[in-house]
Amino acid sequence: MKKNQEFRIVPIIACLVTMFCVGIVYLWGVFQKPVIEYFKWPDASVKMIYSAMVFMFAFGIFIGGIINDKIGPKIVVMLGGILFFAGLFLTSMLSSELPESKSWLIYITYGGIAGTGVGFAYSGSINCIQKWLPHRRGFATGLCVCAFGLSIVIFTPVAEYMLKAIGTQSTFRAFAMLGAVALLMSFLIKTPPSGYAARRGVKEIQEKDAYTLRESLRDPRFWFMCTGLFFLTASYFIVNPIAKTLATLKPYEGATVSIRGLTDGQATLIYSLIGVSSAASRLILPTLSDKLGRSKSIFAMTIVMMAASIMMIFAKGFLYGVVIFLITFAYSGPSGIYPVMTGEAYGMKNAGSIFGLSFLSLGLSSFVFNMLSNVFNPEGYITGDYTLTFIVGAAVNIIPFVCLLIYDRVAKRLNTQRAAKLAAR
Repeated sequence: MKKNQEFRIVPIIACLVTMFCVGIVYLWGVFQKPVIEYFKWPDASVKMIYSAMVFMFAFGIFIGGIINDKIGPKIVVMLGGILFFAGLFLTSMLSSELPESKSWLIYITYGGIAGTGVGFAYSGSINCIQKWLPHRRGFATGLCVCAFGLSIVIFTPVAEYMLKAIGTQSTFRAFAMLGAVALLMSFLIKTPPSGYAARRGVKEIQEKDAYTLRESLRDPRFWFMCTGLFFLTASYFIVNPIAKTLATLKPYEGATVSIRGLTDGQATLIYSLIGVSSAASRLILPTLSDKLGRSKSIFAMTIVMMAASIMMIFAKGFLYGVVIFLITFAYSGPSGIYPVMTGEAYGMKNAGSIFGLSFLSLGLSSFVFNMLSNVFNPEGYITGDYTLTFIVGAAVNIIPFVCLLIYDRVAKRLNTQRAAKLAAR
């Protein structure tokens, strides 16, 4: 047993370091204003970069999952490190003379290439660590995505300092080196030998009985998971791109506090709460779900998300920080639970591609609800009024609540039917 523990510690640490490195792609809220100032573009030119990055991140998880299911996580993480490095490095090479008509280039470099690389690294790392800790998959996934969220906490003040000290493009170039670190970590990543889970006393769907990607598409549970994920993340994708803007938007020129009753220093502190909340939730909720159950844990988060979305309408000062913390917490935890649900429902053999495809609903959510926010409150960046958007964000949380209720009932029926079929072979 001691030998197994020593053997698994290296790939587990490699997965955690990889996730910590690539998590900085979520710092777009810190990069956005310096990017606008560097290129001298209007805000509208870059307002969808975050959504583009999240969608390509989800796309990378899907494609990375397919590759992972075929040849394992090592190559997937390796490709992720290369793409992440390339995306940020190419972003750093864009000239300040680039006209607004060419702003699509940063969507490709930062949103497309770097975002896809993060998805590859994320997919490979989670799949690998789940296999090394099959008896505590919630904790394993939580530990991995916690490292991803912790990156925001650590690197937010670092990025702000570097942006002021060495400039926007040099900062991108420096952070690109984290992709090189992820590339190096890929050489330490490997999966456990055959039969490892059974020797840990874990009963799981055997490889020969695992669902294929096509079979999962005919399973109603898959579509309930996708629908639930799409609507559960809505409020986060509405709030995250505008959280710092609302915290710093002044009611008039020369004002010392924002419309939310915050100084610039307090606004920066609150934005860092996103990273703290994300890291905490990604570790705590998946770990608790090992004891409480997956669906119950997500149920609780739908209620938190709904309440916090309503409070965003009027929250000021300290309460504003609390609400941002709660919305991020409710978003981040389920992102660590859904990969575990996928493996438990369909088996680990093709879990990478199945989870990756379901995760595209998160990427789609980032686009849809960001755009709806701009449609419902087009003057929000100027007035700070997003009331209608926040109401919509709260209301749609009814849908994932209902989806999970149906999911549990369907899961019991399908598991019984499949067990009977396998027994009859």
